[in-house]
Amino acid sequence: MVCPIMTSRKQRASAWTTSRRVWHGRVPCYGIVLDRITTEPTMTRRSTWKNKGKGVNGVRLISAAGKVGLLFIIGGILMANGSLARAQEPTIASITVKGNKNLNSEAIINMSGLKVGAPVSQAVLDEAKKRLLQTQLFGANRMDDPENAVRIVAVVDNAGAQVTIEVEENEVVRGINITGTGPIPAKVIRDLMQTKEGFVLNLGTLSRDVRAIQDYYSSKGYMASASPDVRIENGILEIPIIVAKVDEIRITGLRKTKPYVVTREMKLKKGEYYNVTQLQKDYYRLMNTDLFADISPALVPKAPGLVDITLNIEEKRTGNVSVFIGYSSRNSLVGGAEIVETNLMGRGQAVSLRWDTGGYANRNSVEVGFTEPWLDSKNTSLSVSAYDKTVYRFSRSIYSTGALPAGNEDDYYEMHAGAEVTVSRPFRETYRGSVGLRVDSVDIPVLNLNPADAVALQKGPTMVASFRLSHNTRDVNLDPSSGGYEIYSVDIGRADLKPVVAGTPSTVEGVVNFQRIQVDARRYFSLRGRRKNANDRRPTLAARLMLGTIGGTAPFFEQYFMGGAENLRGYYEDRFWGKNMFLASVEFRAPMAQALTGVIFVDVGDAWGGPYRDVKFANFVQHRTFSPSVGVGFGIRVTTPIGPIRIDQGFGREGGRTHFSIG
Repeated sequence: MVCPIMTSRKQRASAWTTSRRVWHGRVPCYGIVLDRITTEPTMTRRSTWKNKGKGVNGVRLISAAGKVGLLFIIGGILMANGSLARAQEPTIASITVKGNKNLNSEAIINMSGLKVGAPVSQAVLDEAKKRLLQTQLFGANRMDDPENAVRIVAVVDNAGAQVTIEVEENEVVRGINITGTGPIPAKVIRDLMQTKEGFVLNLGTLSRDVRAIQDYYSSKGYMASASPDVRIENGILEIPIIVAKVDEIRITGLRKTKPYVVTREMKLKKGEYYNVTQLQKDYYRLMNTDLFADISPALVPKAPGLVDITLNIEEKRTGNVSVFIGYSSRNSLVGGAEIVETNLMGRGQAVSLRWDTGGYANRNSVEVGFTEPWLDSKNTSLSVSAYDKTVYRFSRSIYSTGALPAGNEDDYYEMHAGAEVTVSRPFRETYRGSVGLRVDSVDIPVLNLNPADAVALQKGPTMVASFRLSHNTRDVNLDPSSGGYEIYSVDIGRADLKPVVAGTPSTVEGVVNFQRIQVDARRYFSLRGRRKNANDRRPTLAARLMLGTIGGTAPFFEQYFMGGAENLRGYYEDRFWGKNMFLASVEFRAPMAQALTGVIFVDVGDAWGGPYRDVKFANFVQHRTFSPSVGVGFGIRVTTPIGPIRIDQGFGREGGRTHFSIG
């Protein structure tokens, strides 16, 4: 039988006739068989039964449908002058329950609210029926008219009203069979239910169970419904559940990108259970590829249990060429160019070429890189790069402003030539592991070096193996407003060092080995709730903590450097160095326009210790122990096709610095 937990009540019209002598006036007929008080304005004279007493009269009424019900009639006494006087309401003399097999009669009477000795009327009987039906313990056998699962009849005689409650109680639940649970184990669904085996089925409890099941699926991101065909047969309660699956994934708006570049980033696949949480994650994963300007997902329901997903995509311009040129009295003419394509031939591959020239080193620097984000079906990525570049310590040429103390601007720069390869693979959705190898040859020209400082410098080949574990829960990688990003890294290196100045022993030379351990943790907190989409920018508080230490003996150029645009703002680039490192930073970011963000920051950091602590390049005094420096300031971020441009003005204990960087 089908449980009517989802069916509407049907209104029934009953036609009743009677064989009773004619009464003049309107005689009220009471009985719960009728859904309301029925009045008969006219009755026939064909009397088959009468009581010559002048009080209460009993009448048997037969419905047009052939149903028989016992009713009592509170009549009146027909006076000699033709007037009608009403009798007092009778009281309940007895209450009998029929039809119950499992429910206690006394319990049914208590639920009805009827009591022996209490006055009875049509309204009282109506209320009693309503109360019993509201218990939801009756009516599972009557899909079309569940209200007739409870019938209350009262017969009045001289002793009072004899009330009979006839019920059709629901079956006892002998077992529960839940089907179609899909991604949720049936046991989990069973544990959500208040309906238990061994008890009479309560349709109200079952209805709440159905809502609880649907709410649970919804809380897990699934689209599910309990079928209206919930039924109980021979004591077995059948609850079929329909969980929606993805029938088709349609992609519109692509002009350059191959469709598989989109679908491979999605964990939600055709034929799998639809999950709105996973679709949202897929949306942010696609936006974080930096290939698309906007994505609008749309859900189209189809047949029961099937949905289509449509992704309306607006592609971003992924190929960019940038040229820069500048001039200063110290560095003369400087310039460069960069070509970047992050969606090569629409396959999501990235290639870059950068060239710099000029500066006080008057050298050309070249860097080339290539990234394949999907080397296999497991999202294994491969990145390779090769370079011949100049690294400016302490001033970094055009990438910072302000002058070093007079006579020290050209103290030191490094020429690096080498290559690097990195392979990484994700696991557990938000984690990614990577291994890399860097082979580097470093040369340092002798400029205006103090001989006492030159002993700290070395040159020679270096090889570093890197191991990384990252955990990324940011909503948008380039402009996060929530989540976090942690990187745990271990580098194992080996170098063959030679003195920079021939015949002058270096502080550290020969073959050396070193191990570098570092933790970089970042957190982001939106100050106005979670963003609605990737382009919905929110005021954000960003916090960062970096810790690192080096074991063994590292070359000067492989130790930690602190100061500049990338860490401790308000100080010269690479102002502090050592074998240990600490940085804590807090930054408030406020969107000002579509592509413009203002920032206020506080940085606290230091690098200390190691064999090069007594060297005073550029008159920078170092220290043996932790001695943090504080930098405060403000800045702006500008979103451009070549990446975010960052301009910061920082103030520290040694004055102020303006920092400019890209990326």
